[in-house]
Amino acid sequence: MSLLVPPRRFDPAVPEMMDRRGNDPALLRADLHVLGNFNRFLGGHRIALGYLDELLEKLPTSRVSVLDLATGGADVPRIIAQWARQRGVRVEITAVDGNPEILRIAREQCASWPEIRIEQHDLLTLPYPVASFDVVLCSLTLHHFSAPNVVAILRRIHDIARVGYIINDLRRNRVAIGLSKLMARTVISNPIARFDAPASCERAFSVAELRVMAVQAGLGNFVIRRHGFFRMAIAGRK
Repeated sequence: MSLLVPPRRFDPAVPEMMDRRGNDPALLRADLHVLGNFNRFLGGHRIALGYLDELLEKLPTSRVSVLDLATGGADVPRIIAQWARQRGVRVEITAVDGNPEILRIAREQCASWPEIRIEQHDLLTLPYPVASFDVVLCSLTLHHFSAPNVVAILRRIHDIARVGYIINDLRRNRVAIGLSKLMARTVISNPIARFDAPASCERAFSVAELRVMAVQAGLGNFVIRRHGFFRMAIAGRK
């Protein structure tokens, strides 16, 4: 590890709070709202839409199928549905998460968005056939898993995507970890987010680690880019 990238701190026996069952529904709902704001103000939505534009600019169709993995409160699918409506593109989005408590909230949030279908699946046992969706997205998720499981997830994402895939996650570095700890002590009031924000930054991978795992998963035509202190994204075309 370099001076700017400390060793990864990942303990599967101590999951992040949002991954635990039995959270207070009001606190979980508030935590998902915090994550949605992070995506809104710290670039998550912009990353998804920017890479989606790149992937679809040469796709000769007005109908696009999207799979969003580990959707959480489904804020990314709603942003994509809004983007598609503005462009006159017919989009069908399948939003997947493994946590039934989170999915109940996602279904409520997506009640007025018929383009979005909610399904419960474990990311390590996804049932979808090869090339069954035009684009596969996955946001703020890889850091929840061990490196071997990340390789397995990346391989399945590559298989399921027909056109391409967009994966963005936190990027481990001392600046992001320090800022997340500062926010947890000051501006973040939700107890789930207060624990998870710095824990997520410490569990995140580096750009170099993500590149190695992508190659191990068999991904070929991809790029990895840094986005600010907190984020990185890997996007690929089939």
